[in-house]
Amino acid sequence: MKKLHFLLILLCLPLTVLAQDSRLIKGKITDGAEPMADVAVYVEGSGERIFTSSEGRYEIEAETGDVLVFSYTGMKEMKIRVEDVTRFLNFAMVPDYEELDEITVSGKLKSQLEMEQQYATNPRIIATAFGYIDADKAPGRVRIIEGERINPIGICILDYMRNRFSGVRVIGNCNDPQGGAVIIRTVGSLGNQAPAIFDVDGQIFDEVPWWIDLNMIERLAILSSYSLTTRYGQLAAGGVIVINTYNMTLPSVADRGGKRAKPAALSPTDIAANAPSYMEALQSETTEQGAKMAFEDYATRYSSSPYFFLDAYKHFYTVRRDRDYADEIIENNFGRFRSNPVALKALAYLYQEQGRDEMAREVYKEVFILRPAYSQSYYDMARAYRHAGEYSKAAAMFGRYQFLLQEGFLIGSTDFWLIQQHDSDNLFAKEGESLGTDMRLVSRDDYVQDATRMLFEWNDSEAEFDLQFVNPENGTYVWSHTLADNPGRIDDEKIAGYNVEEYVIDPKTPGTWQVNVKYHGNKSLTPTYLKVTTFFNYGTPQETRQVRTFKLFVEGSNQQLMTITNPGESSTSN
Repeated sequence: MKKLHFLLILLCLPLTVLAQDSRLIKGKITDGAEPMADVAVYVEGSGERIFTSSEGRYEIEAETGDVLVFSYTGMKEMKIRVEDVTRFLNFAMVPDYEELDEITVSGKLKSQLEMEQQYATNPRIIATAFGYIDADKAPGRVRIIEGERINPIGICILDYMRNRFSGVRVIGNCNDPQGGAVIIRTVGSLGNQAPAIFDVDGQIFDEVPWWIDLNMIERLAILSSYSLTTRYGQLAAGGVIVINTYNMTLPSVADRGGKRAKPAALSPTDIAANAPSYMEALQSETTEQGAKMAFEDYATRYSSSPYFFLDAYKHFYTVRRDRDYADEIIENNFGRFRSNPVALKALAYLYQEQGRDEMAREVYKEVFILRPAYSQSYYDMARAYRHAGEYSKAAAMFGRYQFLLQEGFLIGSTDFWLIQQHDSDNLFAKEGESLGTDMRLVSRDDYVQDATRMLFEWNDSEAEFDLQFVNPENGTYVWSHTLADNPGRIDDEKIAGYNVEEYVIDPKTPGTWQVNVKYHGNKSLTPTYLKVTTFFNYGTPQETRQVRTFKLFVEGSNQQLMTITNPGESSTSN
């Protein structure tokens, strides 16, 4: 790894500007199933437009910092900010539904237990296979009809729903219910509008439950927003109709006896079964020499992929325990990483997971040189210095970030600022005496103090995924990091230059938590690396830190990351 006068680079940073590097960006656009032709693609602010071919493909010139706009009638407009590493952008567009009478969400969101307790008296709460939803707090439109307003007059659900809701189309009737369907989304997969599925008292049906006695319906709700139906997976491409009957057994949050099962997730064994062929070859070799020969053979075929060398490095370091050979793999092929900040961050993640903090620090320096205008470059360097025992340099880097932010050389973000401030405060609280800090001036945030704090970081800013947290009562919370559901957050990350999210588990909620991820891809054919740093007893003398790194490459399925025993015990992987 080349040696650089890093201090000189730090001093020159205020004069640094990003070079405008015009380049050709390519990709393919689909609707999730089929290629989309005639999608308008253009640089925001430019009058020139191109359109995708019959195969959904496009090519367009753009510069770092440009915003590419993808537009098609009936589909949600997508805006993607071009970064230094952007070369390919492949993704699926999603329908854009006209939302009428939207509800403004305000105030504190209710917990699952609160909604369970209020279900009997609040007609705006519905029970689904994945927990309760309060229509007044939901991240999307929920249309509800109470049972007392349903006048069945001897008909089935098909004829009742016909003409009852605007924008809803019913196929079939009560005289011939077989093959009937309800269409609640005006735009589905091109040329193929998907019918809605039914969630009846927590049981999911992909055919119309025409046999339901309408007199027994307590609440009927229509969910068409992707943010509300994502948990049902591709099955809910046409939306969901939720029916709660008077005979429903409420899915008690407090019941640990099995009325609500934990969401299914792929285990590490399942993930390994989907690994590249070269990993199978490396793992099947019974001798170390055989594994080295297999590596050399595959290295000629994968010579352009830094991710192949990352996989090989981890295999020899962790499985074969030949650390010298593992280090040789990186040293001999570091040129494949040097100009790629995304691959470099993945390497740094692995070093940190292995406790090789000094090596991680050197890699983060390389990223810093490539991305001096990214807020996270300062954050990563500050923490890398700290974990390598260089507390003064860590403090100086936090201070440097604040100075450049105040002077306007960096673009700020409220979300990111709070996360880095927690780490800065923690550094001075723990190492303040050695830094000559007046301990009376050190601030503490009660939100994170004494808690289990989790930091999620991903190396590729184009990565789309859902983080799922399952509490000890099997209630779930999902944070969606997708263009369809969270475009504002993703654009904020690219403008300020950060890829990190913080979650805190309150010490008053003891027990075992499960953390899953559903990966949706990163608009290219490369994997995404997700680093999870867990702090137990944060901010106390008993504070401990654990780093785990996960390679995300299986799209569309829940992947189990880890379980967390809160509080006081180290997290473990199942």
